[in-house]
Amino acid sequence: MNTTVKLPHFEGWHLIGAFPDHEPDDVGSWLLIHNGEALLLEIPEGLAVQDVTGILGRVGATLRYVTASHDHYDHLDPEVWGALAAAFPDARFFHPSVVRGDRLLHIGDEPVWLIKAPKHSLTDVVTVFHGVAMTGDIELGTLESVNDEVPAATRRRSMRRLREFQDRTGYHVHSIVSAHLNDVRVSVRWPELF
Repeated sequence: MNTTVKLPHFEGWHLIGAFPDHEPDDVGSWLLIHNGEALLLEIPEGLAVQDVTGILGRVGATLRYVTASHDHYDHLDPEVWGALAAAFPDARFFHPSVVRGDRLLHIGDEPVWLIKAPKHSLTDVVTVFHGVAMTGDIELGTLESVNDEVPAATRRRSMRRLREFQDRTGYHVHSIVSAHLNDVRVSVRWPELF
């Protein structure tokens, strides 16, 4: 069964597809694009180099960055990561395990924030672009997680860091989307999510 995911239009966010097989709860892979430059977000099993080059060609963009919300296999397939690294030698690859604090990148002249916030996994990174946050597998509105990978004290610190992001950076978040595309919210009050 091939399922079409219905999402609001987020400026600059281009969904390549839900992988590995376009079923509910698969992981969405995105190209974030501005002024001819792109960041690839989420590297799941089933994503092919041709998927990425096809969209880049259609929109006339160059791949500058590649990253994932965390390093669980369904979000960062090592084989796909390697194939992309070979195909795009000029792009910078940010493995989620190397992100620290708030990392500010730019695609075109638009800011992209990578916010380290371990809650579901020790490598969790929330990506914010054009006012939309991709929250990975972070469960919103609760300190709990579906696993015990991250200690409670670390989850608490991460929730506080996320809650304080707008005050810390002056950057407004108006919408969120989860990696599995099953939690999409518009017109959010960012601090209240944490």
